[in-house]
Amino acid sequence: MVDPTGIKVLDEILGGGIPRPSAVGVIGAVGSGKSSLVRQLAVNMLERDFRVLYYAIDESAEDVRESVGSYGIDVSKYEADGRLAFIDIFALGVERLAEAYPVEEPEKIVDNTFKFSDLVAQGRSFTLKHLGKKQFVIMDSLTPFFLMVEAKRVFQFGQVLKYATRFAKAIGLATLHTKVLDESIENAMVNFADVVLELERRKTPEGLSRGGTMRLVKLGKTPVSSRGYYYEMTPQGIMISTAPPI
Repeated sequence: MVDPTGIKVLDEILGGGIPRPSAVGVIGAVGSGKSSLVRQLAVNMLERDFRVLYYAIDESAEDVRESVGSYGIDVSKYEADGRLAFIDIFALGVERLAEAYPVEEPEKIVDNTFKFSDLVAQGRSFTLKHLGKKQFVIMDSLTPFFLMVEAKRVFQFGQVLKYATRFAKAIGLATLHTKVLDESIENAMVNFADVVLELERRKTPEGLSRGGTMRLVKLGKTPVSSRGYYYEMTPQGIMISTAPPI
């Protein structure tokens, strides 16, 4: 079963949409547009009767909520209906740091802030509440976990989430910054996911542009082409095309 993303060329690349259930990875350098893409997908999935759970990790839930609302949907209505929920990992980290600093050692602060058992518990509650419905779970992003705790623990957490997507027949999506972590971790994440999209921002003589090249790195066991597609970040969302921008 595949579910259309609402982004025409992306659906063509994926053969109709995102497989469900599946674990999806969106990778790319900082500022390449990963969060913009997944927030656009969150909005499109909400409009297709999905229940969306968003782990806000790189930014506060309030900032993510504002960004999602910029796509023209009534975020508060979806939240009131229980169809959209945010888990504010970013704010939790800030709060924990404020409580602990400067008394506790940094390692202890990290251990007390990022309790994967709590994250799983919050995700489980949402999943069970909407069992039997279409669900879309976003982790934006996994990179801070890899920077702050042992990689083995992060992979264990990821494996639990992957099991959860199978159990709930859901789509789980995580973003990951490239060129920040060891290449071995990046490769492991690609192998771990069912579907992987890579965004590479285009460089111009003036600096980085508002767009770049998107590649489908992995689609289950289906052989994929190495060709690139073109994307531009606009106020209306990410626009993907088969031809370079003029």
